[in-house]
Amino acid sequence: MGRSKNNGVGLRVRRMSSRLAPWLAALLVGAAPALHAQTLPEVQVSTAQDFQDFEFDWGRDGVFCSTCNFGDGNARLTYVDSIGNLWLGYVDFQTGAFYPQDGHGVLLDTGAAPANDYGNGPEWMFSTGGSQIVYTKYVPNRPHSAQTAGIGVASMVNGAWSAGYIANPLNRQSPAATLDLTDADPRINYQDTSTGRLYWRAMSDPGTEHLLPIGSQTQGGSRRWVSGTHKVIYAGAAPPDSTGTSYVQMYLYDTDTGAKEQLTFDPTAKMGGFMWRAPEYNNEYVFFTVADRTKVVVYRKLPGPDGVPRWTIVKSQDTPSQLPYVWSPEPFTHNGRSYIFFQLSSSPKFRDYSIPTQIAMTGIDPLRQDFRMLTNDSVNRRLRLDPEYFITAQGPYIYYLRFKLETSTTPAISDGIWRVDTKLGPPQANVVH
Repeated sequence: MGRSKNNGVGLRVRRMSSRLAPWLAALLVGAAPALHAQTLPEVQVSTAQDFQDFEFDWGRDGVFCSTCNFGDGNARLTYVDSIGNLWLGYVDFQTGAFYPQDGHGVLLDTGAAPANDYGNGPEWMFSTGGSQIVYTKYVPNRPHSAQTAGIGVASMVNGAWSAGYIANPLNRQSPAATLDLTDADPRINYQDTSTGRLYWRAMSDPGTEHLLPIGSQTQGGSRRWVSGTHKVIYAGAAPPDSTGTSYVQMYLYDTDTGAKEQLTFDPTAKMGGFMWRAPEYNNEYVFFTVADRTKVVVYRKLPGPDGVPRWTIVKSQDTPSQLPYVWSPEPFTHNGRSYIFFQLSSSPKFRDYSIPTQIAMTGIDPLRQDFRMLTNDSVNRRLRLDPEYFITAQGPYIYYLRFKLETSTTPAISDGIWRVDTKLGPPQANVVH
């Protein structure tokens, strides 16, 4: 993908790229791509219609461990169905199939909040103590409301699952957790159900919560833990610039020190993002955001003309003119490179169920024009939502919910879960013994 056929020229370009000044690197952006018909076939994984916002365990990163988590493995998924059941299912690491197909492997809890209640489903929490699940849970035998919603956690202890609330849990929702296998003290952040304030807690002290400096519930929806740290990257309103305009910018907050850093300053509205260690940049931290909902923008810390390191745009990937709007972007790393996948739509509405949407991906190297459409509507016009990755023994697959389109007389109808192969090839090492 994107490799020059002239190896001599390609080598000279690569050598030059390591010496590029930040201002020049920022010019190496991805041109607006066209739609291509040569996409890969979609494969149906499940016909079940009650899947909502499923999430994969850490086996999704291409390292399979059958003995981890008290022998339950790490190739697993979780979700809350439409009636509030919290389920654990399994993924066949060799084929990418779900078993059981409907995801009803182990019933972990009842009375959990479906994703449609607060916009998010259950999330995994990784640590030295094994994989746990955090989620929104309603008080049993009481009407479901903001007052009866709280933060639940499901844990596997000595091979048996238990589920319940954290301390002082109520009037709280949508927890997100740290995802570091070597962390002995994982953390969660979450929102309250009324004022929009956001908080975090250390699981070693689950009864004490701390306020996050994020201004509103809307902006707080973008909050993500940064792998290998106790920092949160999020979108928030910046002070007005010289023209009096206030843009939503990206920030980083360190829950260990309380330090807050503004990461972006360019005059575009940001829509959340992720920060991770990029193997193609010597495992330095990079991050991406979506600017004005139409550009996937990657930043790397590079020295400026004065020698001071600053977060600098190294790639700005435009979207096809027919499908300009980006939603649900997420990164993964595979065989030494980073990729970002996302949903594309022709509508600026986040949840327009009346038009088809597509799945696409791009790399982060400014010298590789590797944007690719993964789906199209050559066979069926479908709505595709909430893409997630899982790196199987065959390579990375992108999974997503698919729906028949909403019409003036019928709602969108679930078409089950589907996946598409990225064709990036098998992982170089994929088994832990």
